[in-house]
This record gives sequence, C-alpha cells and structure tokens, in this order.
Amino acid sequence: MSKPPKRPIDLRRESAFSMTIGGQGDGAAVLNMVATSGSAFVIKQNSVHEIRLADQIDPERTNINVPNTQQLFAEAGSESDIVARTFLSADALFTKTHFRDEKVRDRVVLVSAEIMTHLLAAQKVLDHLQADQDNQIADIKASNDPTRLPAVTEVESRANTFIQKAEHALQAIYRLVGIFYGPQMKAEGKFPDNLPLAFAKAFGDNAPSTTYAKAVALFGHQVRNARHCVEHRKENQRIVAKDFQLRPDGKVYPPSIEVVHPRTPLVETDLASFMSDWIEGLTAVTETLLLHLADKNHAPFGNLPMWVGLVPEDQRRLTKVRVGYLVNFGGKLRRVG
Repeated sequence: MSKPPKRPIDLRRESAFSMTIGGQGDGAAVLNMVATSGSAFVIKQNSVHEIRLADQIDPERTNINVPNTQQLFAEAGSESDIVARTFLSADALFTKTHFRDEKVRDRVVLVSAEIMTHLLAAQKVLDHLQADQDNQIADIKASNDPTRLPAVTEVESRANTFIQKAEHALQAIYRLVGIFYGPQMKAEGKFPDNLPLAFAKAFGDNAPSTTYAKAVALFGHQVRNARHCVEHRKENQRIVAKDFQLRPDGKVYPPSIEVVHPRTPLVETDLASFMSDWIEGLTAVTETLLLHLADKNHAPFGNLPMWVGLVPEDQRRLTKVRVGYLVNFGGKLRRVG
C-alpha cells in the first residue's frame, strides 16, 4: 500500500533549517547542547538559549506557519560557575548511556535548570548590590564632602528578595533528590530533615552520603528560617538589614544583615559576603548531590570498573564542569565520554 503524498506542512517540518543563536555578547561558539524530549538548550559562553522545534510546539501539524523557535533562557553560560556546576553538571552525569529512562533524565535536567535560574537570579541581586556599593564609594570620594555617607538604599528589600530566591533554589534541590528518593523522603516527614533521615535508612547512619545530607539539612534550616523571617516577621523572627553606617570608631561600614531567630540566628555581617557565601553553598550542594545521585543510580557499567567523581582539570571538555565518569587506565584516572 503506497504512502499518502506528503502535505506542504510535512515537507516544511521535515526540511533542513538553520538559525543564528544569540548575539555578539553571548560568545561566538556554541559550546554544548543539552537535549530533552520537549526542547533543546544551546550553551554559549555567556548565555543559554532554548530551542523548540515546530513539531514540539504543534505536534499534530495543524498550522504550517508555526516556526522553529529560539529564546534566551539564561543570561549566563559556560563561563558561569553556577551554570557549570548545576545545569551542565546534570547533563554531564545523566547521559543516555548511564540513564536510559528518558523521563528520569528529562526531570533531572529540567530541575537542575530550575536550580540554575534561581541561583542566577540571586547572583543578579548580589551583582547589583556590589555595583551600587562601588559606585557610591567612588561618588563620595569624588565629592570630598565629609558629611555625605554612601547609600545603596532599599537594603531590606534587596536582602528579602535574595533570601526568597535562595530558598526557592533549596526547594528545587530537594525536588532533585526526590526524583530518586521521593517516597522515602515523604515517609520521613518534614523538610529539610527528611533528606538525612531518608539517606540514613537507605545507606546507613554513618555513610558519607548521610553525613553530608545532615550538613545540607543544617544549611537548609538556616535558609528556611531566614525565609520565615522575611515572610512571617515577628519580634523574635525578623531580618535586620542596614545601609552603609558610620560607627563610633569613625569608620564607614558596608551594608549588613542580621537574622533574628530563636534557632538559627546570624550576628550582623556584611551583606554582600552573606549573599556570596549562600550562593556558593547552594551551588556546591547541587553539584555534590548530582554526583551522589549519579553514583547511586546509574545503569551497570558491565565488567569495566568505573567511578563517578571530579575530572582532572586537563581532561575537562568545559573548564568549569568538574564532574564526570572516570576509568582507571594505566594507573591514572581518565574521563570517559
């Protein structure tokens, strides 16, 4: 039986196409592509772009005018530690070779992309704060007026926004682990202590992964309680954010934050340093848990001994993506793939 002739929409959808991704500021080369069943992400030095084919938008082929599309997804790319240690690390570890279930891979990649976007949003708050601080200090020096103090303004609003973005990233990190251990975490009760409790039952209370999960939960309490201070303010549960301050010692101190909370207080500290520490902490947690999840859940390697871990710097395809699969070759660990 002969096949029906192809319609104009079929010919268009099945023909080759090209598109220019991004602009000059994104970097010249396409360095990586991360594919899911619903779209593909193109990675450049300074940006991530999402490509969706017309068939992914209109799978029934009802409208010949639906184009293949590209859209800026993130204003940071392979040169960003956040992008590399979250989204690109997920892609490096959760490959089709080691994770054959497409749905699992899709979920890991997409939740990692969500973590990335929350952390990039938090980073943007920090970047704006640092830029404003530097500009204010320069302006005051240029004015040569001893009565003027620098001011970035809206300090509490900036701190609140940052904490909310960080807490959203933490929630997504727990959803990432839940792809593999969701029922166990649900059975163990409330966030964030359900993670170490679930790991203790799965791997033992003294296992390295359980010990790490306990540290993650402690950090999780700090983040979660700070968010409570923002959204449920009380006398003993609040954020105290201050602009530049002249103190009795005659020095001008930069914007600061204090967390007033009965269980996880934070003494007054430099606001920019606080933000930087949290971004690094959440990025490191994501990277480490991705390593753990890949190590515990990958498909069997067969007879070839292989490890999941940190790839030697001289073997990394993308400099800031530190993780991958390794094999012992002649007494030296070599990256696989």
